[in-house]
Amino acid sequence: MTQSYTFQNQQTLTLADEEYRAVSEGRIRIRIGVVAFLFMLLVAIVRLAEISLFSDGAHQRVLPQAVQMQRADLTDRNGELLATTLETYSLYAEPRRVWNPSETAEVLQRLRPHLDRSTLQQKLELDRSFVWLERGLTPKERQAVFNLGLPGLDFRKEPKRVYPREALASHVVGFTDVDMAGVAGAERAFDDELIADNAPSIALSIDLRVQFALTDELTKAREKFDALDASGVVMDIQTGEIIAMASVPNFNPNDPGATLPATRFNHAAMSTYDLGSVFKPLTMAMALEDGVADQVEMFDVQKPYRVLNKYIRDDHPSEVPLNMWGVLGESSNRGTAMIAQRIGAERQRHHLRNLGLLDRVGYELAESAKPQVQKRWGEMATVTVSYGHGLSVTPLALTSAISAMLNDGVYVTPTVRKASMATPPVGRRVFRSEVSRDMVDMMRYVVTDGTGRRANVPGYGVMGKTGTAEKPSATGGYDQKRLVTSFVAAFPHSNPRYAMIVTLDEPKPIEGTYGYATAGWNATPTAGNVIRRIGPILPGARDTSKYAQVQP
Repeated sequence: MTQSYTFQNQQTLTLADEEYRAVSEGRIRIRIGVVAFLFMLLVAIVRLAEISLFSDGAHQRVLPQAVQMQRADLTDRNGELLATTLETYSLYAEPRRVWNPSETAEVLQRLRPHLDRSTLQQKLELDRSFVWLERGLTPKERQAVFNLGLPGLDFRKEPKRVYPREALASHVVGFTDVDMAGVAGAERAFDDELIADNAPSIALSIDLRVQFALTDELTKAREKFDALDASGVVMDIQTGEIIAMASVPNFNPNDPGATLPATRFNHAAMSTYDLGSVFKPLTMAMALEDGVADQVEMFDVQKPYRVLNKYIRDDHPSEVPLNMWGVLGESSNRGTAMIAQRIGAERQRHHLRNLGLLDRVGYELAESAKPQVQKRWGEMATVTVSYGHGLSVTPLALTSAISAMLNDGVYVTPTVRKASMATPPVGRRVFRSEVSRDMVDMMRYVVTDGTGRRANVPGYGVMGKTGTAEKPSATGGYDQKRLVTSFVAAFPHSNPRYAMIVTLDEPKPIEGTYGYATAGWNATPTAGNVIRRIGPILPGARDTSKYAQVQP
């Protein structure tokens, strides 16, 4: 019993020692592992700290950030798409991962021949982690580049702003940069709204059908009369909505960088001109408003009229005295000067300010030029401004002022946004209602019996006024050979609803104009062509007056 007990006890002790040693060795291994892990973690932390504190970023791999995808559509007043966003791909390179920059550039340029090979190679040789190679690839183009299997090249899915109407209404719609930020036109004006969460599409005031007709006729006129540029505006005078605004030449907003900066310039809203006799209706309205002249008084315009040390001339002097209707119909500078002197400088400036002609047009677009105003506004300035010299304004500003005069005397601020029936526009009165009615009839007379006959489109009761102005000379004074011609129109006579302007910069005489390059020979018939095309489109454009002139 004793021997057996002793053997069993020794065996138990032996097994316990072995288990103890195994446990001890395991604990040692665990401690070593923990220490090793902590050491490696410390090394990693130190390395990250070095990179964060001391690296200049040249050796970090920085990938492009995604561009904001959301941007609401722009449409015309009838829902026709003007601007939308499509998903595209942008190609970039990580130069340090490119095996052979020269060969990569050569292979890529063969597939994308519009890219410059030397520029590609320079980018691929940069000591950088990221560089753009091309933006806005279609899925098909992306796949073709991907199939090349070039190391170091990759793609970023990005939005691209697309303009399906291309150059049509480009100055109104505007464009964005590659990062989808509005740069010009409505894209810039409504940028914050367009990128808001769940933003609905924005309807602009323009009608693409009217826009096309206006642009087409301006393009034809510019080519026909060899003008530097042509511009025009069509407005709803009751709501202030700009139904069309065009400047020729124009540009394609899908690739604005491919055109000269001059083509991106909106002459209708940014170019200021001495617009000439289109100012005369405003002078007549001022005189009637202030009660300093009436419609029956006769003005002796037969003789030269002297103001201070200068004589006011008429291109075609009347052989008989003229009343206010005749002064406007015959476009007499002399008669207008006589009336302006009665108004006076102070009241003239007051009216011009009310009509928005002494400041930028206060609509949504940034494209709005400040008028060029006389520094000294004495008697001579009052006279010359009365017939459109000495105050340079934009065609849009002049159209807005004429609209106010014919809109029962109420000025409504222009807008490129479609008006809402729920919130009708609020205007300010600038002329009495009876003055407005008198001017409606007087401007109709200009078209039926005066200088605007070539714009008299049957059925629309067109009202209007011609304007021809000499451009300032580089040596001082005015250059008689360099003209700006305009025709401002409105219709219908029975209930004025639309106003428009056509302006040509330096038109030339052509066969059939008998050596003339004045408004009656170019801007006026162009306006008539526009009205002939847009009249059937626009609601409320037909004249219903029983006195309307109707021709077969």
